[in-house]
Amino acid sequence: MSRLLRPFVLLAAGVLALTACSEQLDQGLNDLAATALEDAVTRQLSDAGVTLSSGPDCSTDLNRDGTSLSGDANCTGTAVDGRSVRAEFDGTLSSSGCTGSLGVFVDDEAIAQLDEIPDCSVNVSL
Repeated sequence: MSRLLRPFVLLAAGVLALTACSEQLDQGLNDLAATALEDAVTRQLSDAGVTLSSGPDCSTDLNRDGTSLSGDANCTGTAVDGRSVRAEFDGTLSSSGCTGSLGVFVDDEAIAQLDEIPDCSVNVSL
């Protein structure tokens, strides 16, 4: 390999490694956010007397903005009586709380509609 090509190859490998680390970090933050939302949905359902047999499983589409995550999430699950459970979130999660719209539904009936999720936070450090 020529001396001029070698630094370029090393630089490209370094960029790929940083990209992989960034994607792993993003996945870790999305997993953390999904767990916080799953806990919040479970609490809302429990408060309404609904027990889950599976889920909730949340998938997130969030973007990092400094020390917060903003975007949306969708959660699904099944109640012990077989009814379908879903939740939709659109907002911001941070160490100071989780704000935005959270709707929790059982068989399409609204169980909860919140603008701020109690006892919810995600620590996103720089």
